[in-house]
Amino acid sequence: MAIKINDIPPEGLTLELGHHNDKLDLFDSGTASTAFSSVLKIKPTGREHFHIEGSVQADTVLECSRCLNNFPYHIDTELSIDLAPANTLGTAHEHELGRSELDMEFYQGDEIEPLAFVKEQILITIPMVPLHHPDCKGLCPICGKDLNESDCGCRKDGPGEFRAFSALKDILKK
Repeated sequence: MAIKINDIPPEGLTLELGHHNDKLDLFDSGTASTAFSSVLKIKPTGREHFHIEGSVQADTVLECSRCLNNFPYHIDTELSIDLAPANTLGTAHEHELGRSELDMEFYQGDEIEPLAFVKEQILITIPMVPLHHPDCKGLCPICGKDLNESDCGCRKDGPGEFRAFSALKDILKK
């Protein structure tokens, strides 16, 4: 759903995205499975410069980093982006970004894709280490059993020791 730059009036444009059963392919898996909704306001701030702000809500499924079980995750965040044409960066191979360019997004051509900004905002909001519960016990390193369900009874070495490297301890003592 690209928006032509010339179609944005001076007073701005309000977009409602994610109607009914619209979904995003958030992780580029080939399946659009993340339900979302967003209201964005695109307002010109200068010649070919724009400010985009609004709200983004999404419901996705993440994989717990400890136990590998899938769990639902709700996102409710705000979006605020300054947008400029890519040709304002200059043509040199190397260009040191100025302070004003650090918080700016750039577009090419004569249109912008608001869904790309929505997807980016959702991905930024997802935790780097998703956990279905802060007290998740994870998987047993020996047998692979989910320790949230029950203890497996596997013998684990003492704290701070790693089974594969425990033989090194004896070698170093010699």
